[in-house]
Amino acid sequence: MKERRQSARDSTGERRTEDGARIADALKRRGRISLRVHGTSMLPWVQPGDIALVRKESLENVRCGDVVLFRRENHLVVHRIVERRGSLEAAEFFAKGDAHPNSDGKVEEKELLGRVVRLYRGRKRIDLEAPKHLALGLLISQLSLRSRAWYPVAKFFATVTRPVRRLVQSLRIPG
Repeated sequence: MKERRQSARDSTGERRTEDGARIADALKRRGRISLRVHGTSMLPWVQPGDIALVRKESLENVRCGDVVLFRRENHLVVHRIVERRGSLEAAEFFAKGDAHPNSDGKVEEKELLGRVVRLYRGRKRIDLEAPKHLALGLLISQLSLRSRAWYPVAKFFATVTRPVRRLVQSLRIPG
């Protein structure tokens, strides 16, 4: 089982190239999917091992603070919308990982696959559409975009909590 999981990721911890196409197709057909998060770019909000429930969404229904899934160069990315530019009819959205120092740039309509509406962390369910999480997402998007201190703090948090996260994951009893 461990070998199979490892073979599904390349040396950077990313999914295989064909996984992006398969997941995008499943989301298009079913309207929603669940997938396990692998990276640390969204720490401390989204953690490696979280299960993200993603609902198919168009760019016109996305707002600042939303966590979205998009596909860029055959890579799947779960990042936060941190900025909106332009008019209502011609809005441009920019995404960024909470723990990254720089923006990913503009998210094109063709790249957007959906919006993360819920996270599952162990037995905990986090509803990202709840008012308190919408407000918190908007606050995080603005801090992440405007504060040079955000990245070092998030990176420090990721580094300090890594041993604890690994210990907790190793203690989980397979279901």
